[in-house]
Amino acid sequence: MPISRLMRIAIALVATAALLRGQIDTENADPLRNIFEMARQFEIPVMTQPDWARREDAPRFRMAWITDLHITNVTSRTLVTAACHAIRDDIKPNFTIVTGDNAGYYWDLSDAEKKEPVGIRRHRWLKRFLDSELAVPYVVVPGDNWPWDFEKIFGATHYSFDFGGWHFHFASTDNQAIGVEGCVTFSPASWEWMESDLANAVAKPTLFINHEPLWPPSFLDALPATQMIVRNPNVLAVLSGHLHLDLEFQRDGWRQFVAPAIGRSHRAGFKVVNFYPDALIIETYEWQESKQAFLPAAKWQQQPVPEKYRDALAGPAIAGFTPENRREMPPQAKYVDKTLGQRAKELNVNMMTFIMSFGVGKLLGQ
Repeated sequence: MPISRLMRIAIALVATAALLRGQIDTENADPLRNIFEMARQFEIPVMTQPDWARREDAPRFRMAWITDLHITNVTSRTLVTAACHAIRDDIKPNFTIVTGDNAGYYWDLSDAEKKEPVGIRRHRWLKRFLDSELAVPYVVVPGDNWPWDFEKIFGATHYSFDFGGWHFHFASTDNQAIGVEGCVTFSPASWEWMESDLANAVAKPTLFINHEPLWPPSFLDALPATQMIVRNPNVLAVLSGHLHLDLEFQRDGWRQFVAPAIGRSHRAGFKVVNFYPDALIIETYEWQESKQAFLPAAKWQQQPVPEKYRDALAGPAIAGFTPENRREMPPQAKYVDKTLGQRAKELNVNMMTFIMSFGVGKLLGQ
């Protein structure tokens, strides 16, 4: 059910007042938990299909998007398997993106493989699982859970390619304080690479894909990253996971889309992005317990494409997946930086920025 204007006002004011009055403990509370509880009020609602989602023309290509698989036991593995099979057998997109927090466990390794570091074991199993159960072409980034040794199996954590006239930019944080949510940063080399790659793609509409959302600012470098996006207006949207919620926020000419989790979710789901010359139309699939299947939910989102890009995006439907102009940073291991944990209070300041600019402004219709 859509949230009424009065309810939006109440939520914005209560959240802001709670912070100002100290009802949210900014000294000791988990700042990401504060964001989660507030953001949950604004999940994408069930709706009647809007006119803009009723298309007679076929998309040029389709991309499935799964995130926060959290494969840690047989139950979560079974649920993720069902999602992969729905994508592989029914949806049949050109490719799939997997945006982090992927697998914390492993099965069916050889005796020699069981002697490898646990991070390698997890990612080795995950790759075999995706190759078998998803099968369609996929690209993957790590999250803040179980990122260690990702590069030894999957390779680069910063890379990009072009497909169907679009530029796809994949990013991952490089430094992390273990056990302190959100205390992750990019390295100087990664900042330089990201800026260069986005600037080189200035003529193409671009999607920036990262595990942690930039908006709400969910990690230490989120606000500098939003400034980078603003400097590169070819970036039309940021695609993230991490919050385990189905969300969308607008900021400074670009949209932040947050996909729901499959594992550890109050409503397991994934997204399918349809690429048209004039817009992205995003569909949601959710787990239906009674049907034991992922089925279309009555939820649609859109990202308009500026007129200047549309001619280059026009053309017949694209079969298969043949990316072009792939660029990547040399693979590098994620670095444990215990000192980042000392900056946890910065996340509270970032959360206040989000509440004041989004909660009080845009929720009031300004």
